[in-house]
Amino acid sequence: MDTAEIKTEVYREYVYPDGAIYHIDNPVQLWWKRDEKGDSHRVLDIAGVTHYPMRGWLAIRWKAPDEPVSF
Repeated sequence: MDTAEIKTEVYREYVYPDGAIYHIDNPVQLWWKRDEKGDSHRVLDIAGVTHYPMRGWLAIRWKAPDEPVSF
């Protein structure tokens, strides 16, 4: 898996075809891989919780205040 620090993000959201949104507050680290099933993400938040957003999202959005995105 590849990884990137994303601690400048205030939140990160994954948007799904049915309109559902998976919201993560204060993400700090992102791991991703691409395989025959598509893209897969793992996100660690500031509280130490690891999130595994379900594959199949249409878009990802995030808020990073005055600092540029980390990657």
